[in-house]
Amino acid sequence: MNRTSLTKLESTMLLLIVFSAFLTLLRVQITQNLSYTFLLWNLFLAVIPYMISEYTRRLDIVNITKFKLGSLLLFWLFFLPNAPYIITDFIHFKTESSMVWYDLLLLFVNAVTGLLLGLLSMHTFYKIVCSKWNISIGNYFSVGVFFLCGFGIYLGRFLRFNTWDIIFSPLDLIKKSILSFQETTAWLITLGFGFLLWMLFEVVKKINRVI
Repeated sequence: MNRTSLTKLESTMLLLIVFSAFLTLLRVQITQNLSYTFLLWNLFLAVIPYMISEYTRRLDIVNITKFKLGSLLLFWLFFLPNAPYIITDFIHFKTESSMVWYDLLLLFVNAVTGLLLGLLSMHTFYKIVCSKWNISIGNYFSVGVFFLCGFGIYLGRFLRFNTWDIIFSPLDLIKKSILSFQETTAWLITLGFGFLLWMLFEVVKKINRVI
């Protein structure tokens, strides 16, 4: 993808982010109800991995130190599950709402935005890994990351952990993560979301080749 195409893509993503936030704020204005404002925070968290990937993409990857690249990768990985996590916010949908279809649109737009932010940031790091090593390692890297994302979604939605717990509650996070391997739901969510993200990413890669 050339620089012009990248600039257009960045502009489109910015527009989509603004549109997602606008829909949330418009609902607040219409209903005078703050029930969906959590989407603004979740959207902000979804933007972080995208911003990290965009920053990394602009660096001199050939001469970047392993420590700096590794630090950026780790920081990005900590935040990445927040992007597809927005899909699970459909759990907050209420059929008795007076704005049922608007709420569906609101949740759908935010979910798609988060998903795209995650997939695009993954594509950036996938290309970086491929350029630093090779395509095979890049493929293994992307698959592994997506299943880690699936597990991250489980930790966030079911065990109610968040990114900050990596710093503030690391022992509790590790303990409950290990125990969760005994839970069927943990495997279903991890494998289900991991496979979904992997397949969608393959679509993104093929579209990128066509463009």
